[in-house]
Amino acid sequence: MMLFGKKKEVELKIDGMHCEKCVARVTDALAALGCKADVSLADGLAKVKCPASLPVDKLIGAVSALGYTATAK
Repeated sequence: MMLFGKKKEVELKIDGMHCEKCVARVTDALAALGCKADVSLADGLAKVKCPASLPVDKLIGAVSALGYTATAK
């Protein structure tokens, strides 16, 4: 998905991921919001590039809806 307009970068700390399937689920959930995410299982972090107008709470909500705990760093 191509992003248009201004972008921002957000780093999320994600707890509860245990495998690459978890990483894929988080990546897909963030992509559904129009974001590009680099999710690291080892670090428990997601580096997210998203539209500037997208509230960080929406990112956290998308990850939390999967059963993980997410906080903005």
